[in-house]
Amino acid sequence: MKTHILSICITLVSFSAGASVSLSADSETINSKAYSIETDYVQSMQWEREGYGSTLKLREDRKVGAGVAVGGQLGMAGVNIEFNIEDADGVVAGFGTGPGYNSFQLAWKHTFTGDYLAPYTTAGYSRWYNSRGRTSDFSESPILDRVLTDAEKKDGRFGTDFLFGSLGLQYNQLSGPLSGVSFYAEVIMMAEAKRSILVPTGAVGTTYYF
Repeated sequence: MKTHILSICITLVSFSAGASVSLSADSETINSKAYSIETDYVQSMQWEREGYGSTLKLREDRKVGAGVAVGGQLGMAGVNIEFNIEDADGVVAGFGTGPGYNSFQLAWKHTFTGDYLAPYTTAGYSRWYNSRGRTSDFSESPILDRVLTDAEKKDGRFGTDFLFGSLGLQYNQLSGPLSGVSFYAEVIMMAEAKRSILVPTGAVGTTYYF
């Protein structure tokens, strides 16, 4: 009888020890997971505060930008899509419109290093056109009024090509919930390709990088 009781006690002690080891292991696992979650949270909060160190780091991480522009090589207003091939260089494509015409552009953009403010240059091609004719609304555009021939103005149908270069300054939000938002202003020199007429102009706009 005593032997049986001793066996039961030994079994209970062994079970208790095993349970303690199991609970200890589970506790270590829970603590490890909690520490990992806390570490990730602290890092994300730090990233939220500090954000990107420069405009080029933002462009390196976020390869695509989309935005709108007023004035410039697209006319009265337009939309642009920017593809950041490298941190400093990218391609810009856009479509625009104005009174009596539509437009599109394709350009190369080079961004110089900077924190929140970064200068940039672009060089490219744009085309302004009206294939429908029967309108004189284009006369509201000082650029078209200057470069179109009398025959084009009379007919109303035209397609004029520009080569352009610009110098701009862009503000980029590098941290916080608005990270990726940017605003810019640029001065542009447009050259009508057929008649080599130089037309200075400018544009303002906003782009969101994602």
